[in-house]
Amino acid sequence: MPERLDKVANREYSNVHRLDERLRFPTEPSRINARKLIVPWIVSHLRDGDRIVDIAGGVGTYASLISRERDVTVVGVDISEGVVAARGEDPVLAENVVGDMEALPFADGSFDAAMFVAALHHVPDPLPALREAFRVLKPGGQLFTFDPASLRARRGNRPIEGSPHEFRMSRAWLLRRMREAGFEIEDARSFRVAIRFLRLVSRKPSARLWRIADVVDPVLTRVPGMNALGEVIRVRATKPRA
Repeated sequence: MPERLDKVANREYSNVHRLDERLRFPTEPSRINARKLIVPWIVSHLRDGDRIVDIAGGVGTYASLISRERDVTVVGVDISEGVVAARGEDPVLAENVVGDMEALPFADGSFDAAMFVAALHHVPDPLPALREAFRVLKPGGQLFTFDPASLRARRGNRPIEGSPHEFRMSRAWLLRRMREAGFEIEDARSFRVAIRFLRLVSRKPSARLWRIADVVDPVLTRVPGMNALGEVIRVRATKPRA
């Protein structure tokens, strides 16, 4: 059977742009913001010696930082051969394989934690990938996800015109899919409420606007109902022990 268009598009896009993340990471405001929201959060929930699978994690920018802050092993899996080769250039990311997030090449119960960073919005339905993450986690294992949340996809994923490798995904639908995969949601929080409104002023907010948003966001998210308006959703879930 022919391969799904989104898989072909994801592989081709990643092979071409595989080094963009490393180049943009130190200076692009959205990447700086993501690093602050992702790395300390995941590190705080890990234990030394944990084995983590970084699913569709690109060149491993966040995985590399996590490995340098906590004595853990991160195994990377990505559909792009070029991305996997690039990951291998990082001395703390020695274990990497080419694979599909919907058919992970690992045995049941192989990992203490799994992470999807800006990955689940690259498939038309995250449920198969979430079920695979559930399968390869040990009982009690943790799932960490960080993905865009759309206000225009209330009933599920919607294709983005001109971007066959991306889909709009609603916050509620993602959480429902996680529960359907068997996970128990421990914490789900939205971020970047202020920046969503600031994009009405500038489609590509400057570093100054991002700094303003960082100050305003904690205030806005305390207002009832505002949290659901965030541009991204960060979730920690667990696989039940029994």
